[in-house]
Amino acid sequence: MIPTSAPRRLLTAAAALLTGLTLAACGGGATGGATGPLVETAGAPAAPAGTLRMAAWQETPSLDPARTTTQNGMLILPEYDTLTVVDDEFNAKPWLATSWSQPDPRTWEFKLRNDVTFHDGSKFDAETVKLNLDRAKKITGGPYTNIYAPISEVEAVDPATVRVSFSVPQPDFPYSMSTVAGAMISPKAIKDGTDLTRTAAGSGGWIWQKGAHREGAEHVYKANPNYWNKAAVRAETINVKIMQEDNARLNAVQSGQIDVMSTLQPNQMDPAKNAGLRVLSDYTFTGTFLIMDRAGKKVPAFAKPQVRQAIGLLLDRDAYNKALLSGKGDSKNGGFAAPGSPWYDPSLDGLNKPDVAKAKRLLAQAGYPHGFTFEVGNAPVIKQQNETIAQLLKEGGITMKITDVANGQYTADVRKGRFPAGYFVPTSIDIYQWWSRTVSNKGIYNAFKLDDLADLDKIFAQALAMSDDGARKPLISRLQRQTVERGVAFPLSQNPRAAALAAPVRATQQPIFAPEDIAPRPHYLWTK
Repeated sequence: MIPTSAPRRLLTAAAALLTGLTLAACGGGATGGATGPLVETAGAPAAPAGTLRMAAWQETPSLDPARTTTQNGMLILPEYDTLTVVDDEFNAKPWLATSWSQPDPRTWEFKLRNDVTFHDGSKFDAETVKLNLDRAKKITGGPYTNIYAPISEVEAVDPATVRVSFSVPQPDFPYSMSTVAGAMISPKAIKDGTDLTRTAAGSGGWIWQKGAHREGAEHVYKANPNYWNKAAVRAETINVKIMQEDNARLNAVQSGQIDVMSTLQPNQMDPAKNAGLRVLSDYTFTGTFLIMDRAGKKVPAFAKPQVRQAIGLLLDRDAYNKALLSGKGDSKNGGFAAPGSPWYDPSLDGLNKPDVAKAKRLLAQAGYPHGFTFEVGNAPVIKQQNETIAQLLKEGGITMKITDVANGQYTADVRKGRFPAGYFVPTSIDIYQWWSRTVSNKGIYNAFKLDDLADLDKIFAQALAMSDDGARKPLISRLQRQTVERGVAFPLSQNPRAAALAAPVRATQQPIFAPEDIAPRPHYLWTK
């Protein structure tokens, strides 16, 4: 069965908005843009036909799902299948796994499809899942350590049943398997030790075309003639262009060069609607400023609690929302869970009210009356965010130097400890991922090997061991509060996650647009 008692990732307002967007007209709850329903079966090709043209904002450093981030899912998920996907309320639903159950709090058991073949001819079964999870757990410095590390054992019970045991309870594991972390690699490729940096080995609805790939510019995929879910594959070809600049992507979809644009910025939403595009938008992540070097190894000032507290007082959420998000964000939240989610706590909204004068006093007390300088990494898609943060910090005399990184290397450079702090967009739907991936000392951004949150990691473990969300919530609220009060990370706003679709784009059923996706997945999409 599929348990319904697992922690629910529904962000009520966002999910309702998403449903309204995909089934009705346009985004953000506003008027304008493409008219008519997105879901339409009349005229849809019975067999794969035509080309669906998409635009991503960065190249992926690898085609190995276990070594690339969810931000690169647009380049991974045409080729690979995940164990699960999500519905329009962000709950896990079947894909390669047909059902799952929880025999005990530390175990998940999945029933699997028996009709899936990888592009290299290998068969998908329980042993395939075991090979994938065992391999992923051994990868050092990967982006999903928080998901794989707690796995203690994977057992192929029979060809259609796999049992995954954990050292601590993992209530959101079926949901995690709907992300890039749950993409399955061919057992042959794993056994052969194939380097998947620029070779693919999936079972997905489309097959990556090595000969058509242009590094940093284009990926091409052709429909898989042997795909198990033929109803999901409506386009014969998927063409994904890499366009780092926000305006280049928008111009491309407006001019008819692109059908699906990822990562539509808030200040582009109204122009996109006015140009007749369909805008899909919701609130599923929190714009966050994270201080990683809290021991002061690169920037001594960050070792001072007063300095970190001062930064929190300078990061004016309302000013950030107005200046960067054109007022389309939700800046009232002082925690990290989106309003409407089970983890939202209104008592946190009063945290870190902006106070420049107090921030300056704290800096002076810490020995930095004239501020200090530090460096953050930058990519085109977060340039405006970094510039806005820099302006806010400048009010207190702090200089934030913005340094461009190579295409697709932002999170990799952060994980290596190149930068002491930076801008991130952790999920505001899955609070477990927010903590274990982004904040925890056990997470992927602890490049400085800190143990300053060991007591909070114990609280998180206590929350995981509880049986229901109601019991967990006070502990989760405590984690959110302590993250801010200790100067670990500061929420800036609930940012609108948005994508733009050309008016002719349709879907034969509700498209898959998971909270971590930067655009709808190509499954079920076609052009009218």
